[in-house]
Amino acid sequence: MVNDKNKLMPVLIGIHLVALPLYSRMPVPVLLLVAILTLWAVLIISGRLSQPKQIIRLLLAAVIVSLLIVSYGSIFGQGPGTSMLLLLSFSKLFEMKSKRDAIVVVFMGYFLIASNFFHTQDPWVAVYVFAVVIYLTSLLIIFSDRLGSMDFKSRLRVSGKMILQATPLMLILFILFPRINGPLWALPDDAQAAKTGISDEMSPGSINRLISSGAVAFRVQFEAEPPSHENLYWRGLVLSHYDGEKWTRDDAPSRARPDVVYEDEKSDIIKYTVTLESHGRSWLYSLEKMIGYDQKYRVTRELQLFADNKINDVIIYKMQSDLHAVNHGLFLPELRKNLALPVNINQRTKKLATQLKAGGNDVQFIDTVLQYFRNQEFFYTLSPPLLGRHAMDDFLFETRRGFCEHYASAFVHLMRAGGVAARVVVGYQGGTINPVDDYMIIRQSDAHAWTEVWLKDRGWVRVDPTAAVSPERIEQGIQNAGLELARLPSILSSNNFVFLKIRYHWDSFHHSWNQWVVGFDEKKQKELFSRLGVEDINASTLVTWLVIAMSVCGGLVALWVFRRRADGPKDRTRYYYDMFCNKLAKAGLGRKPYEGSREYLARITMLFPVVDEKAEMIISYYQDLRYGDASDVELKQKFVRCVKQFKVKSINKDNVLLQR
Repeated sequence: MVNDKNKLMPVLIGIHLVALPLYSRMPVPVLLLVAILTLWAVLIISGRLSQPKQIIRLLLAAVIVSLLIVSYGSIFGQGPGTSMLLLLSFSKLFEMKSKRDAIVVVFMGYFLIASNFFHTQDPWVAVYVFAVVIYLTSLLIIFSDRLGSMDFKSRLRVSGKMILQATPLMLILFILFPRINGPLWALPDDAQAAKTGISDEMSPGSINRLISSGAVAFRVQFEAEPPSHENLYWRGLVLSHYDGEKWTRDDAPSRARPDVVYEDEKSDIIKYTVTLESHGRSWLYSLEKMIGYDQKYRVTRELQLFADNKINDVIIYKMQSDLHAVNHGLFLPELRKNLALPVNINQRTKKLATQLKAGGNDVQFIDTVLQYFRNQEFFYTLSPPLLGRHAMDDFLFETRRGFCEHYASAFVHLMRAGGVAARVVVGYQGGTINPVDDYMIIRQSDAHAWTEVWLKDRGWVRVDPTAAVSPERIEQGIQNAGLELARLPSILSSNNFVFLKIRYHWDSFHHSWNQWVVGFDEKKQKELFSRLGVEDINASTLVTWLVIAMSVCGGLVALWVFRRRADGPKDRTRYYYDMFCNKLAKAGLGRKPYEGSREYLARITMLFPVVDEKAEMIISYYQDLRYGDASDVELKQKFVRCVKQFKVKSINKDNVLLQR
């Protein structure tokens, strides 16, 4: 077993196929150890090295644990757990003693291939996992085929048939298994840690790093016509605390509720469904101003929408917004925190605020600051210079080059210095309609930061200082803002019609996949059965149908398999030898039950001296396959070809075997 290269080398290849999508997320030290273990395993499998002794294997285990602690800081979590399982799979190859050890490695591969869904649930991952599962199953066939009678293609074909036979059962489980609100288990804290998206803090450069990403943040299906582009502000987080370097959240107590006032006119209410991609955080996005949402989520005083758990899977939720609604929420503590500024820094900015206000009211002050941004030589760019300790002073008086976070931060700083409560809002602005299915795509490149100011008679009012510097960014999208094209994702910078059409069709398929596969939750399940005419289906009914459907489908599959086994060949060599004997029997030369192949040929030769040479060749091939090397693929192909070509009609009066 240890030196069986034909069986263990495919297992080693299978481990790499399983882990291939995971390698890009593993640290370099782990990848180096994977390379070393692979080379070591190849030398052992090829017989150039012997298996390491137990003390060496114990030292290797200690090295693996130490390396994981150094690379990840712990052996617990999604990242180190996956890496440990992979490294242990390689290590298991160093102590192969029986077929059972190899089968254990294959089953570890099934667990590893499923871990790819921790990172993404895209359709291509499902296709890749499906293909690798077929390969892993073919490895199990290797260790079940004691005679080695099946080649690589035959094993894959049998494995594929087994997976296809199980597919109806899989579909039944997917459709009928009762869905439960919330996850069945909790993912480790580091799951989705590397996801791209907006974080809960903002500093210079934190948002413009997202602009080069064409990844989809979420998709939106409107029930009616969508708002104009300049009104597409997708609210995420509100940042109220500034320490001189970055903006962070400072939410009101959870018991404090928002105070949103709107006129209950259906014509002003925008209804839409959001399909949010997993981003590893707990907040959701909505169009300003939200007035209706699923009650399983919570809304903060600052109109931020949160889920109870991190968004580690694609989720779908319905929302209602009213662009004319007014948020009147402002307690005295909120007023204080939205006027606070760090002391002893950015003194020039504070003096500028005093000069720009110059006795005017708050509305006039806002207009004056925006006019200042328009009239002075400020530039909207993805490559702003670095800022020092007095970041706002450097930006307003020295560099004057920045992205949306620079302008939002500077504007709020000026507002607070002028006595106007203000805060930063981060989220996305804009979106692109997919013409294939008429839904809106919001990408990471649409990430944006804007501000809110408090006006006594109007509540919290949105002010976007970026619009003063680059109005094209707000009115037409990031691709028309005059930014560096090399920094924009290809889907935005390309003018190739064919390329764009393919991308839109692929995204449409992806959207449908999210809707009906990844996002197939309790609501979708009820919606499906409602379309089929079954209303108010419950869990007990689903379980009953599930048991019945599994029993019927399992019985039909089993009946089909057993019938094919009964009717089909159990042994390929024996099957074609019987075909040869049947051809002779139809010509009056049937084989006796007690005759072996050589005795049968001898009797035919004795009775009918003129016998086709192919008969002797077929018997010779059969003898070699039956009692020699049954895994000789070339010999088996020759045998099958000769049997198929051997044709007889009858025996004439001169005892001559007539050919067709």
